[in-house]
This record gives sequence, structure tokens and C-alpha cells, in this order.
Amino acid sequence: MKHGWLNIALLVAFSSCAKQKVSEEELKKYIRDVDNGLRQSITVGEFNVEATYQPTDLFVLRELGSAQPDTASLNKWYKKYGGHYYFILSISKNGKEAVSPTQMPYDQFSDLLQTVSFRMGEYTNMTTSRQDTIPLADFIYNRTFGMTTGSDILMVFDKKETADADWVQINLKELGLGLGTQNFRFDKDKLDAAPNIDFTKTN
Repeated sequence: MKHGWLNIALLVAFSSCAKQKVSEEELKKYIRDVDNGLRQSITVGEFNVEATYQPTDLFVLRELGSAQPDTASLNKWYKKYGGHYYFILSISKNGKEAVSPTQMPYDQFSDLLQTVSFRMGEYTNMTTSRQDTIPLADFIYNRTFGMTTGSDILMVFDKKETADADWVQINLKELGLGLGTQNFRFDKDKLDAAPNIDFTKTN
């Protein structure tokens, strides 16, 4: 068993280049601290739009669940998630979900729901300091039916396309809410420097 934990520790250290290892809650706290450069927000009238980086380790931890982590499973999930950057785009209006029939006429809500559910690739991309344009690789709209304070969309971008860039920028076109075009620029070094979860202490 001792050797198993040693293998896990070596794997995490290798994947993180000896970055700081923290608990899940400590990582989430780190992400929320705007001074760390992983969260940005803008306000347009009654709307707030926020883009927040989601480190790979959060997805690995979710896949592990209550299972005892081992080298094989960590390898498997790092391989699945490690090649992309993940961000949550959250849009709220007066502290409530912006994509809601209570916030607009039903026809407008229906069109917007179609956009955030199926057409975000037409409205979002990533550009880099090297002047590359990276399309949205995947996205998921989390429909919560008014149960949260914002409408959240998980956005996924190919990490290898950002090689040698100093920064990456998420570009959001007008969605039909009167927000205009908005941009969220992140220092790539700060994204890559986010702490890792200490998987030896998660179970």
C-alpha cells in the first residue's frame, strides 16, 4: 500500500511540476480569489458576466468519486481531461439566472435557450498572444431552472493550440441580452500554476 501511495505522489508531482498540493476546498478558494488571476467579471447594466478557470484536477476528482485513487485511474482521468482548458461562463441578471423566462419575453428566452444549449460555438472562441484563434471544442449549459444565482456554461478549449502563448482570451459575442462583445484575458502562466489536489488525502 505504501508503494501505491508513492506512485500516486510521483504521478501528481510529475503532472504538476512540483506545484503546491492542496485540498479540494483550498483549490476552490484559490480559484475564487481574483488576485490569483483565474476569475474575471464584467458588469453591463443589470447583468454580470463572469469567466472562471476550472483546473483539470477538479474533473479528475469528480471522476474518482469515492473510489480509492490509484496510479492507473489517475493516469486514465488525467489523459482524458489534461489536454484542454476549462472555463465556466456565468451570466446573471440582478443576482439571478439570466437565461430564464422570468427575465424576458418567452420568445426571447426560447431563442436564448437554443443558443446556450446548442450554438455557443458560433458565439465564443479563444484567441492568444500569438494571434491564433481557437474554436470552442465543447460546451455544456447547466440548466438549473432558477435554482442558482447565474446561468452557467462550461466551455472547453484545446490546450495544445495555446503552446508558447503568453495569454489566452475568451471572446464572447452578443448573445441577445444586450451585453455586446466581451473579452476575458487570462495570463497563461497563472492558469498553469494553479495548485494540484493532493489525491493522497481525498479519501
